[in-house]
Amino acid sequence: MNRKNWRAYTYYGLLITFLIFFTWGFFEVVDALQENEVAAFDAAIIQEVQSWVNEGRTARMVFITDLASVTFLTAATILIGAYLVIRKRYGWAVFFVLVNGLGGAFNGFLKELFKRQRPDILPLIEQGGYSFPSGHSMGSFIFYGALSFMLFRLLKGKWKKTIAAICAGTMILLVGLTRIYLGVHYPSDVLAGFSIGAAWLFFCIMLFHFGEYRINRRLSR
Repeated sequence: MNRKNWRAYTYYGLLITFLIFFTWGFFEVVDALQENEVAAFDAAIIQEVQSWVNEGRTARMVFITDLASVTFLTAATILIGAYLVIRKRYGWAVFFVLVNGLGGAFNGFLKELFKRQRPDILPLIEQGGYSFPSGHSMGSFIFYGALSFMLFRLLKGKWKKTIAAICAGTMILLVGLTRIYLGVHYPSDVLAGFSIGAAWLFFCIMLFHFGEYRINRRLSR
């Protein structure tokens, strides 16, 4: 096996490993929720995070959480997709729009499936709908994760790629934290949102690579 093939197999092996790991993580949270084993975990984290509440911090938390709202993510996805089309990056445009659009629909399906009510411990903002898994957490992982993956592939320079990955990871974690701070999600909702969002993202990345491989193989004939 040459070095190029070895690197490709290693990369795909990691993608499959991450997909299995995060899918397993989601079902572990689901199992704990159904067995009523998350109450102490949720209560302890909520108590700690909401001890930080003050007016100035709350305003910043609302601003951050809005960067993962349905309205913001939908608008940003459309704008980025349109930009990619203008730049004739059609494959990337399809990937980015579908991974986010179908990911949002998937979250809606899961919320209707589990029908968990939102916490009523010091909610700082109004938020309707069901609680599990957190749509903001899942949506932020998919959107910022997909954006980071795309930039990692398209940007030149190791530092640019690293900065994009760090910014995306930081944003994802901050969004999850805001959902607990604002009192609209249990920590287990956030953890489940991250897990299933990551699983969906890695699944879509694998499909993207498969499509890329098929197209390149067809063009090389």
